[in-house]
Amino acid sequence: MSKLKEFIGYPTINPIVFYSGKFAGYITWAVLLISLRRFRFDSETGFNEYAALLLMVAGLLISLVSLVNLGKSIRFGLPITMTVLRTKGLYRFSRNPVYVGFNLLTLAAMLYTLNLLINLMGLYSIIVYHFIILAEERFLAHRFRKDYDEYRQKIRRYL
Repeated sequence: MSKLKEFIGYPTINPIVFYSGKFAGYITWAVLLISLRRFRFDSETGFNEYAALLLMVAGLLISLVSLVNLGKSIRFGLPITMTVLRTKGLYRFSRNPVYVGFNLLTLAAMLYTLNLLINLMGLYSIIVYHFIILAEERFLAHRFRKDYDEYRQKIRRYL
């Protein structure tokens, strides 16, 4: 099996919804990065822009640390090969810190741009990620049974 196929894995939900939801989120992040070129620390900058910057930094940090915590278990979808249940690092506080970080980035884009299309795409992405999480949790419950059940009882889904 190729490394790429192993990394991609299987979509957790309908593939069209899965990929379009992720793609919508990625677009909002790209628009945020492009829009940040006009950011200035001055009296013209509004509260929403500062709040968006804070959300972006938090989202980036949480996402990066979570991905490091996942180590070799990182997958785009469900794993094809056997992985281990990760419960250390940020996973001690949230069962889905990567998605918390991703959602913060999406919210930052929505707040910074205040653009209807970006807000609709961001909302769609956040909703799709929620359904991805629900499907991943069913998968983890089946794969790790008692260990995941104990973990799920102690740690919240988001925060």
